[in-house]
Amino acid sequence: MPKIIRKTSPYLRRPKANVTRMMRDVTIALLPVTIFAIYKFGMAAVMIILVSIISMMAAEYIYYQIVDKLDDEKLKWKNKSFTLYNFSTITSGLIYALILPDATPWFVVMIGAVFGIVFGKLIFGGLGQNIFNPAALGRVFIVVSFGTFMAFDVGVDAISGATPLGIINDNIFSLEVLNIYSLKDLFTGMVIPGSIGEPSVILILIGAVYLAYRTSFEVRIPIAYLGTVALLATAVAIFKGIGYEYVLFHVFSGGLLFGAVFMATDPITSPITMPGRIYFGFALGVLTFFIRIFGAYPEGVMFAILIMNMFVSSFDYYKWTNSKITRRQIIIFSVVILISIAVTLVGVNYV
Repeated sequence: MPKIIRKTSPYLRRPKANVTRMMRDVTIALLPVTIFAIYKFGMAAVMIILVSIISMMAAEYIYYQIVDKLDDEKLKWKNKSFTLYNFSTITSGLIYALILPDATPWFVVMIGAVFGIVFGKLIFGGLGQNIFNPAALGRVFIVVSFGTFMAFDVGVDAISGATPLGIINDNIFSLEVLNIYSLKDLFTGMVIPGSIGEPSVILILIGAVYLAYRTSFEVRIPIAYLGTVALLATAVAIFKGIGYEYVLFHVFSGGLLFGAVFMATDPITSPITMPGRIYFGFALGVLTFFIRIFGAYPEGVMFAILIMNMFVSSFDYYKWTNSKITRRQIIIFSVVILISIAVTLVGVNYV
């Protein structure tokens, strides 16, 4: 008989649900994106993926050996704390690799992978105790520290090598970029430059459907995340008299879909309660859109995820959180949505 576990909501859990199953499912869901990345970017993608995964695995293994040594334990080749066996490190390494540009040097990939796994996971106590998403932390670290190395392989034509979001960075309310990359191109990802795992919308959606079928991710978070970006983009499009393509462009471009499906849904660094997950996804959407429109970076997904990781415990704080959305919460949330739209529209006048 299924066992009822009396912990934080939801109270009834699937007996067979465990870390290994969830991480394996995420890895399987990433396979179409990974195969496409290798097909499109060739050996550059293979190098990034291998260096990323091996670096994270090696860093974790060495870290736990050092911890055991400090605890005066004997050297054990098969360390009990090593998470190779539950796919968590492999999954983090693969996600980190797929959000990197194809021209990223191997040593930059390695530095970001080690930094992400050590300072995003291990120093907090390991799996289940980390605050930050290791892949996002590693990506942001190398963007800030090695920005000059984080260039896309543009070849001779600089415009065709720039990402769609990068092209409109100087004129964020223009749809001229669609003359270079159509919505169909954004959906298939065949001619879209950028991070090796982010261009193809259709393959990311296939992975999302698989995870939803396997109930291995929280569907409310990506729906709230993508819905918020679409809502704010719609408000701007109407206010500026831009076509509906502007909304689809924001949803399909950059790492939004990839981040919403494979990173924001990380069960360790996202809220537990159903209302908290909706608020979390909404806050991610607002931050991402604000960074894209008002910030210095054309993309805001990784920064938004890391910032909101710090506030996850606030969404689950027992004094103002429960497992169901009340009428009072609906009213407050509706007011917050209206304020966010108003702030967006006021801000675009000064851009």
